[in-house]
Amino acid sequence: MCHLLRAIQPALAIALVLASGIAAAANIQPGAYAWSENGGWINFAPTSGPGVTVADSRLTGFAWSENFGWIDLAPVGACVSNDLGQLSGYAWGENAGWINFAPPIGGVVIAVSGQFNGWAWGENIGWINFATQSPVVTTWPESDVIFADDFD
Repeated sequence: MCHLLRAIQPALAIALVLASGIAAAANIQPGAYAWSENGGWINFAPTSGPGVTVADSRLTGFAWSENFGWIDLAPVGACVSNDLGQLSGYAWGENAGWINFAPPIGGVVIAVSGQFNGWAWGENIGWINFATQSPVVTTWPESDVIFADDFD
């Protein structure tokens, strides 16, 4: 479940991380990019800034787009939810606008391998393709993938 209110505004959180010179913990492997025809490459594991973390119920942190700036995966009032690798909900970028991870056509999933696949949609940024040559890959494991058929 996404938190509707957060104590620290996203811009303040980024400023604190950048000022400290320390990147926050993230479980996205380096070299993780999605591609938008309108926005170019979106880096989910930037070398500076907070990066993105995948948890059992949601994604948090920030991805970086050279053309659109920081994209918040858990903005105030919304979030990108994770339901056993099926992503839904919205990310927000000041210049990118709202990005839907489960549009009516498309959608983003995390495979058992940890690789993101599929398409997200943003009115300002267009289609975002997660099946790239340098894919977004996480070390987050799906919960009970092996025992999804109730065999313990």
